[in-house]
Amino acid sequence: MRPPACFILFAAPAMRIIAGEAKGMPIHVPAGEVRPTQDRVREALFNILTGILPGARVLDLFCGSGSVGIEALSRGAATARMVDAARASCDAARRNLERSRLRGGSVVAADCLQFVRRDAGKYDIIFADPPYCKAAGDRDMIAELMTDRLAELLAEGGYFIAEAQEGYGVGDSRTREFAGWRLVDTRHYGKNVILFYQVEP
Repeated sequence: MRPPACFILFAAPAMRIIAGEAKGMPIHVPAGEVRPTQDRVREALFNILTGILPGARVLDLFCGSGSVGIEALSRGAATARMVDAARASCDAARRNLERSRLRGGSVVAADCLQFVRRDAGKYDIIFADPPYCKAAGDRDMIAELMTDRLAELLAEGGYFIAEAQEGYGVGDSRTREFAGWRLVDTRHYGKNVILFYQVEP
């Protein structure tokens, strides 16, 4: 896959910052509140974004401990807005951001779906890793996010990258297509799947 000009990504928190200015910094994860993504998955994901992050405007939805947004800042992103509805997650993200001493980051306590509906920003990269859809009837928040409103938040040429667990919802290869969006790449890491979408012209 050729690195696109812009990305939206759904990703989960991790236990340390892997590279960049804050390399090696431990990430505080509140017990029972978030699901840390394995370092190897996040490292593979950010390797795909090499060359795109410097100067990028990042939105990290369902940010958990903020490790994805902070990783982006550490690797040269200009800004990273981290959004989560859970108070413990927002507190952890603020604490981790403060400890990183990186500039350009902010944490917003809000329901991510409502945030997307009311935000007026433009982003080059949007990351999000909502709770996995693990069974028939589970809420698929990725599908709920993929609306015209989300597309309006993307800078021209932007991408949406979602993390899911294989199985149901977008985790099922038969239900990954959405009107107005084009699936341009899929990466598998164990049971995790990273989906790269682009808004149709």
